[in-house]
Amino acid sequence: MSDLDAVITALAARIATGMSGDAIAGRVFAYGPDSLNPPTCIVLPAPGEFLVYVDTMSATNGYNLVIKILMSTQDDRSGQAALLGYLDRTGSTSLRGAIYGDQTLGGTCSFCRVSGASDYNDVEWAGQIFYGATLNVEVLT
Repeated sequence: MSDLDAVITALAARIATGMSGDAIAGRVFAYGPDSLNPPTCIVLPAPGEFLVYVDTMSATNGYNLVIKILMSTQDDRSGQAALLGYLDRTGSTSLRGAIYGDQTLGGTCSFCRVSGASDYNDVEWAGQIFYGATLNVEVLT
């Protein structure tokens, strides 16, 4: 159905749309920015194997993506609380909930799912240290 660039861009757009009532909505990137203002989400191919060729009659692809959630420093209690809200399964600040508002990402894929979260700790981005986490997303085109 779509290429990796289209899927990453659609996932970023889906998050921004689904989080429209939150500060993070205007800070979702499909490509990593040089500098940022937290809270921020960045959609990227996952480390390691991010492209899975599915050999079926329809010749689909599978993509493993990550959403880096970057907040302020660890000693900011409100930032930690906001991060936990972004990691919730559902709710008004749930990134998973925002994504599940359209699991076809506007028709760019057949299905996507948030498979879990990882790396809850300090995260380096562009030479700066942020507190954050990673959401792991599986996409089937």
